[in-house]
Amino acid sequence: FFFRRDLSQVFPLPSWTRLHAHNRMSSHLTTEEALPKFKAMLKEEDKDAWGTDSTLKRFLKARECDLEAAYKMYTNCLKWRRENNIDKILEKEPEKMKLYKKLVACKNHGFDKHGRPVYYERVGKIHYPTLNEYLTLDDLMDIHVWQMEMNAKLCSESSNKLGKDVHQSVSIVDLSGLSMSHRHGLAFIQRCAKIDEQYYPETMGKLYIVNAPRLFPFFWGICKKWVHPNTQAKIQVLSTGFEKVLRENIPAPFLASEYGGKCTCAQFDEDGKKKKKLKEKKKEYLCIPCCDLSEMKDALKYKNEAYDSMSHKSLTVRAGSVEEVKVENIDKSGSQFSWNFKTLGKNIEFSVSCIPKRPTELPDIKFESKMENEICASSFREQFKIGKEFKILDSLKVDKHKGVFRVPTECDLRFKFDNSYSWMTAKNIRHKLTATCLEHIAPES
Repeated sequence: FFFRRDLSQVFPLPSWTRLHAHNRMSSHLTTEEALPKFKAMLKEEDKDAWGTDSTLKRFLKARECDLEAAYKMYTNCLKWRRENNIDKILEKEPEKMKLYKKLVACKNHGFDKHGRPVYYERVGKIHYPTLNEYLTLDDLMDIHVWQMEMNAKLCSESSNKLGKDVHQSVSIVDLSGLSMSHRHGLAFIQRCAKIDEQYYPETMGKLYIVNAPRLFPFFWGICKKWVHPNTQAKIQVLSTGFEKVLRENIPAPFLASEYGGKCTCAQFDEDGKKKKKLKEKKKEYLCIPCCDLSEMKDALKYKNEAYDSMSHKSLTVRAGSVEEVKVENIDKSGSQFSWNFKTLGKNIEFSVSCIPKRPTELPDIKFESKMENEICASSFREQFKIGKEFKILDSLKVDKHKGVFRVPTECDLRFKFDNSYSWMTAKNIRHKLTATCLEHIAPES
């Protein structure tokens, strides 16, 4: 399957799949036996309030009680935490968190029977092309690290309340709606896997995947290469009837009602809107809000005036197809053509051709100044003499482009949006293609 092969080249395998040195060097000590030895290895600069016995045990377990490997992993993590001021990250939400909550349906909600906090996310409902327009990969990683620290805080609170060590969380991932557009999120998933394995070892207690469609094995075949085998063993894919399994592990009052629980906090409808009256029972209300993406998608159309405005038009280029837009000449003495467009996610092959009305000798004129991204007509004198259609811009794979072509003779321009190379994904485009009368022309001196 060529798509999978290409992705494996783009997303390299993590080091633990190539080198299992820490497995070969692991000792036969238990974490309790290894802990005093591990603490004795710590230098003064390695000691930190974050590095509790519970934390040290996690690193020992992640490296199968190999003291040297655990020490290296722990000190690397401590260095990362200090450099990025992770201890204070929960003092304020990430800058893009409000946008994220409008685009991703997620929520911390209750605890399982072991006191572990439960996090829900409707991954199948994420539209990554839209998400990637609003948030960069770095934005998403900031939010992910913030969420990991929030889970750790909830674990600490649960530990204090129950009087026992709680250092792991549980996630319920709903894949209803999963499609090929989710491949745009693979880079984010890979980064998360790397961060979690390096800096948050042994913090995942269980991951329940529900409503997995037939497409799931394709994505899992890619993603599992980035997930440590020990973590893979904690992932459980549940088919129909998953509610029973969830109820066996999460107390009914804590389990979200739409997943088989008896939680009474449900207040969101399927469009993500809160119910107005508590007594209203005409609709099914949810504990984990859905996101209404229509407003966010519409806002994208006018997000950037340089490439998108009210005067732009929409164009959908279906998978495996080509769309052409012809802009006609305005005046016999010539026209000023201009264009700008952007795709709402991923790139498209774009080219521009000139169609002279007749063979002509291009007049010797000059413009007062060259415009931004202008293609000079004087570069195509020979083509105008022949009088047949020719390209002024060769095919480029781009997600946006703008340019100008001023020509003192009659001709039309043909703009080509070629999506024939993409056999699964349609491209939505916002474009502004215009022709106006020539201005600011002076005789050639």
